[in-house]
Amino acid sequence: MPCETCECPFQTIRPAQGTLADVDTECMLRDAVQPVTFGDGEMLFLEGDRSHCLYAVTDGMVKICRHGSNGREQIVGISCPERLLVGLQSINDEHYAYTAIAATEVRACKVNHRALLERVRHAGDVAMRLIDAMNAQLAHSRALMEVLGQRCAAAKIAAFILLMTPKSEHGNCRFTLPFSRMEMASILGLSEETVCRLMANLKRAGAIYAPRGKIEILDWNRLRRIAEGGAPAAVRLAG
Repeated sequence: MPCETCECPFQTIRPAQGTLADVDTECMLRDAVQPVTFGDGEMLFLEGDRSHCLYAVTDGMVKICRHGSNGREQIVGISCPERLLVGLQSINDEHYAYTAIAATEVRACKVNHRALLERVRHAGDVAMRLIDAMNAQLAHSRALMEVLGQRCAAAKIAAFILLMTPKSEHGNCRFTLPFSRMEMASILGLSEETVCRLMANLKRAGAIYAPRGKIEILDWNRLRRIAEGGAPAAVRLAG
């Protein structure tokens, strides 16, 4: 089947390597893939549901959640369209181990588990693409762990904003951060009050501008210094 995006890990030939236009967009899994879309807040799947497919996110952002015994939602991961596969951890399990919710409008390729594993057994090129996707997943998880490992609260917030920034942007960048202050607090292990206060301090420090849920990075170097622990005194004291 034709593939409309280069973000899916199962595209036959990446644009930089391709020489034949009619080959560049061919999907390696063909009939095992179904293009799907989700609106902001829609569930891709629910923790405990029967596991039968995974999703290659090609546009948008998905939040990975677990629910505690008190029913409270805890965001434990984020999936962006960098050849990441949502549901990969449950490929050999009967049920999904977490809930996946669209944090923005999402486009994805829905991949059948059984068909994917069958192709992996008989096609080494598909297996290598799956390994590449797993490596991308691990790299993204490590990046998020590095954010969480920051000792200073201001550094955590600055590093998280940088991690969420669209990679294709250059210079000043304005984008929608699809998380409330409460959700950011949940992800970063901070209080909502601390997140609100430090976001305001980052604005006063001239690093960002944040009107109505959007983020505009005004000073990349300053934001990176704060993310690395070199926060201005006003930001550091408030944390």
